[in-house]
Amino acid sequence: MNQSATMTGVTKYIGVPRKRSEDPQILMGQAKYVDDIKLSGMLEVAFFRSTHAHALIKNLNLDRALQHPDCIRIITAEDFDSGVTTVPPHARGTLKPVTLPFIAKHKVRFVGEIIAVVVAPSRYIAEDIVDLISVEYETLPAYNDVEQAMEPDATLLHEDLGSNIYYSDSYSNGDVDKAFAEADLVVSEKIATGRTSAAPIETRGIVANRDWDETLTVWSSTQMPYPLRTYLAANLGIPEQTIRVVAPTVGGGFGQKAHFFAEDFILPWLAMEIRKPVKWTEDRREHLLSTAHAKQCTMYVQIAFKTDGTIVGMKTKNIGDSGAYSVYPWSGLIESVVGNNGSPGAFTVQNVSYETVVAMTNKVVTGGYRGVGWSAGCYAREMVLTKGAKLLGLDITDIYRKNFIRKEDFPYTSATKQVYDSGDYHKVLDTCMEISDYLNEKKKPQLTADGRLRGVGISFFVEPTNWGSRTAAESGLPGTLHDTSTVEMDPTGKVTVRSGQFSHGQGLKTTLAQVAAETLGVRIEDVVVLDGDTATGAYGMGTFASRSAVIGGGTIIRAATDVRNKLLKIAAHVMEANPADLTIDQGNIFVKGSPDRSMTVAEIAYITYFDRFSRPDEDEIEPTLSSTRHYDPPAAYANGSHAVFIELDPQTGKIDVKRIVAVEDCGNMINPKVVDGQMRGGVSQGIGMGLLESLDYDENGQLKNASFMDFLLPNAMTIPDIECAHVVTPSPGTEGGFKGAGESAMLSIHIALSNALADALSDYEGKLVPMVTPIGPQQVMDLINNRNQPTAA
Repeated sequence: MNQSATMTGVTKYIGVPRKRSEDPQILMGQAKYVDDIKLSGMLEVAFFRSTHAHALIKNLNLDRALQHPDCIRIITAEDFDSGVTTVPPHARGTLKPVTLPFIAKHKVRFVGEIIAVVVAPSRYIAEDIVDLISVEYETLPAYNDVEQAMEPDATLLHEDLGSNIYYSDSYSNGDVDKAFAEADLVVSEKIATGRTSAAPIETRGIVANRDWDETLTVWSSTQMPYPLRTYLAANLGIPEQTIRVVAPTVGGGFGQKAHFFAEDFILPWLAMEIRKPVKWTEDRREHLLSTAHAKQCTMYVQIAFKTDGTIVGMKTKNIGDSGAYSVYPWSGLIESVVGNNGSPGAFTVQNVSYETVVAMTNKVVTGGYRGVGWSAGCYAREMVLTKGAKLLGLDITDIYRKNFIRKEDFPYTSATKQVYDSGDYHKVLDTCMEISDYLNEKKKPQLTADGRLRGVGISFFVEPTNWGSRTAAESGLPGTLHDTSTVEMDPTGKVTVRSGQFSHGQGLKTTLAQVAAETLGVRIEDVVVLDGDTATGAYGMGTFASRSAVIGGGTIIRAATDVRNKLLKIAAHVMEANPADLTIDQGNIFVKGSPDRSMTVAEIAYITYFDRFSRPDEDEIEPTLSSTRHYDPPAAYANGSHAVFIELDPQTGKIDVKRIVAVEDCGNMINPKVVDGQMRGGVSQGIGMGLLESLDYDENGQLKNASFMDFLLPNAMTIPDIECAHVVTPSPGTEGGFKGAGESAMLSIHIALSNALADALSDYEGKLVPMVTPIGPQQVMDLINNRNQPTAA
């Protein structure tokens, strides 16, 4: 952009045609499904976004843009002066509500914030019109460092709050002061996890259309179709039953698309105003500038030990960088609050205290991304444990074994009141150590023949899964989170599952069909799963936080069991048998021990619907084969372990990952191949967080690497084959004994990677342990040279 100073403290920005539509780096990974939606008279939308991180809007000039012959409409906050206020219900601590305007009115708070919206016949034309808009800003101080933003004299992002801190809380269990006073060793560290993005293969996209019958249809890449429908109704002021949300097949979400952004409301509002379909496709630069980031926390951790490695006390201060607002609807508490509630991890330590602070900076909002909260919190705890192990002359596995919750002690209530349902942590760790040959690998010399340093690291994690009401409450965000599903069998014996989940890469259509088929006793080929469409599914909270197999699967088990029981009663009447003597397998109903006495499911289904002379009387059994069931399960905690082998070039700081072993206990597995896919995907993203990914802002709040040329992601050259193994400890409290598996590696693999680096540097003075992510070449050299490394800015 060209800029010219117009007065002291005020800068005028005038657009220059960028032709973003022709830039392959920007278009990379655009949501393709929106191009498949063909509606007559479709218009396209482009956004005029702030180039300043913190500034007052002094003058917005639309004159040249409005004169463009193809300009259909330009809207600003004067036209759509609306927004959302995020207040998590029942959150403990001191919380101030933060309001996010859909369109900035008098002030911008991060680069990429929407100031104006252009509607035109095509995206190309809309972007040209955007470049004709100019704005004058009065620049305000921008905060990149969260601790600077917390200072009493810092310029306020939201004046009505009186501070840039909008949440604080403290908690203590046991006698923490006594534990630290009597400890043999106390390790205190500052740990900083870098800012990253989920970076799904497809960006966001929205199409909205108001039809002749007043039905508003919204096609969106959201992970939560039903909640989006509810929030649209509330914020647009229209009846919910007139809204249909469709989430088509999209390339990934990873929690990032489990939020509601300004564009989610602007496009439907435009469709209602203009009475024509409108479309927006996010480009990659927009995605990195304005779609929620994640993982950035600054943490101060103290752990008290006995000389034998027993953990006797733990103190944590977790400062969350929320960005300029509180992400909707989960809030900016989602990193630090969740992380602190999981701070005890797999360990029996009961003397635990923590402090949680969440503050705003001039960056895009921080939101949920695979392993939310736990990725940062676990990393901080584990790096201090590794430092403690080195100072005590122990291996990290010695610390693990000494402090693990034992199998016979489940269910176990942690120091933060999380109720771990089941597990065999020692067996999982032993399995990982055996497959990786950890102990023998640790004995090998660090130095290789070509002057590189060999390192092996191991880690362990506990994962809160199946985010229903109980898991959310135990993670510090009490709320109501449940699901429903409908299972119905038609007269031909075929089965339709109507789900409130949304499959965007997890294989849910396969796994949920398996659950229905196994429960009913029919072939999986005879089951169809409908999801992602509020017109054909059943109300559910969506797919995120390792909940779909447990909660979605649980609703299907319950509903399918109802249908199966009714089917057996009808079959018993027709076959003149006792229902208890019948079983169903592969679509056949037969008398146990007498397979020659059988009928097909299809035959009984036909009789149910069409043969009142053969079926039981309607007063006895209603002749329908359908059930809708609800499920809000108890919390279930998965666990696992990772081992990572690296080679380090001590001259350049470059790390090559040579081998990865992953072991998971997610209870009974519906489909082990799908679980392996989740494990491998999580490992890949965790290596990205641990080794490569960092969204860096400068002192003026400008994002320095808003493209894949500069924001580095792992690829096939970065990651070796991932060896997967399983230990099965069924959950005693969930339907099917399932636990979730979606977050898994994002709680642990980056820890194993950092432990491998610490192992490679074992011969260096200073007990070197990284306290920052990512650990790129610069961070490695800073560690080797004993430079101060933690920074979350």
